[in-house]
Amino acid sequence: MNIKDKTIELLSGAGISGYEHEFAKTVCKKLKVFCSDAVVTKTNSVLGHLACGNPEAPTIMLEAHLDRIGLIVKAVDENGFVAFDLLGGVDERILPSAEVWIFGKEGCFGVIGAKPPHITTNEESKKGLTVEDMLIDTGLGERAAELISVGDPILLDSKVCELLNGRISSAALDNRVSMAAVFEILEGVKDEVLPVNLTVAFTSGEESGLLGAYTIIDEPQPDLAVVLDVTYGRTPDAAGAETFPLGSGAAIMRGPNVHYEMTKRVIEIAKEKGIPYEIEVAPRSSGTTAWAIQNAKSGVPCVVISIPLRYMHTTVETVDIADVEAVCRLVREIVLGGDVVA
Repeated sequence: MNIKDKTIELLSGAGISGYEHEFAKTVCKKLKVFCSDAVVTKTNSVLGHLACGNPEAPTIMLEAHLDRIGLIVKAVDENGFVAFDLLGGVDERILPSAEVWIFGKEGCFGVIGAKPPHITTNEESKKGLTVEDMLIDTGLGERAAELISVGDPILLDSKVCELLNGRISSAALDNRVSMAAVFEILEGVKDEVLPVNLTVAFTSGEESGLLGAYTIIDEPQPDLAVVLDVTYGRTPDAAGAETFPLGSGAAIMRGPNVHYEMTKRVIEIAKEKGIPYEIEVAPRSSGTTAWAIQNAKSGVPCVVISIPLRYMHTTVETVDIADVEAVCRLVREIVLGGDVVA
């Protein structure tokens, strides 16, 4: 299975932030192929280890968060309309006309409607819709209250679209594409003699405040955590220095949330191996799980390597598979070289 197919397979799981348990069990089963001790933790992260046979060797953690943004039920009325709130940083602009699945006693399909423009006042049009102005129409009438409860999670429905030039679009590419990269890396090193021990972590609750990452560090404590995530892809209306063109390769982060010397060595490896890359600057928090992992226990040195992604936190997130392949190549060299933590 190639990296695109791995990504598409992972996109089929729900795993909404705070409601990851079933998806975590599926991920754990996949990880057991490489890490026989893989487990779902008490907080719905997935953790496994791959020993190199040398207990004195350093340990590298490969980490990617497994949850996705979504919605949550706030109220259900007698006419089958559902009030909701956001789980994670959902872009509210995409919600009118969105299709959703509510995970109640049964899976309930619904649509998020909006007041027709013909009867919308100028004042209302200027204000723009917020989550408080919208309801999900389930079409269930009185039966909605029997099937749906306050607190049920809601999935923003989407489909995977294969665009031209090796690009794909879907909801939840943040961060299923990084998870697919981890599995691709594991497949690429499974028959190699490893100079390091590996810990693999797929963490829960990132979209709700990095929650799983705060609980994932166990023993042996990693000597380095390689955090894989997505970053902002460049578009005509978002062309600043904080964005990166699709097809530009791996985005290597520099800033206080990552280890200075180890990051410099990662950049050197990319240069030595001819792996395309860009430098991403994070002068404060990286906005990734590295913010939690760096401060765990006695401290874990981190590097952050990201995949450029357009239209983040929408149902049409878009990536270039060539960038994912560049990230896989770079992390594979980090693992097999072993000298980043030497």
